[in-house]
Amino acid sequence: MGKLEEVLPDGLKESAIASGSELVLSFAGATAAILIATDHQVAILGVDAFEIQPDGLGTVALFDASRNNAFTGDWKAYVALLNAECSRWLNEHRLGENHGYILTSASESEFANLKTS
Repeated sequence: MGKLEEVLPDGLKESAIASGSELVLSFAGATAAILIATDHQVAILGVDAFEIQPDGLGTVALFDASRNNAFTGDWKAYVALLNAECSRWLNEHRLGENHGYILTSASESEFANLKTS
């Protein structure tokens, strides 16, 4: 479990669908999670959108906010930039029932570990 999952309220986690170790959130849940992430200085690196099917998840769209936004050393600014980009993308890709979103996230220490791995 990562930092984002630690800071999300139990109600939000309980309303999500588990896919392995990932949480598939509704549009409202993903929107709330991005706000919570911003408050806790957790960067949302990307968003995956899925159709929830009887036999699993069907990928609808992928968004990698970190692809064109390099970390320049200011974590707070990086979180603000990426989370705003992901929030914007999410609002432009609002899907209906039977759809959900997985947020790829990293705290500052998790991000540092990613860079050294």
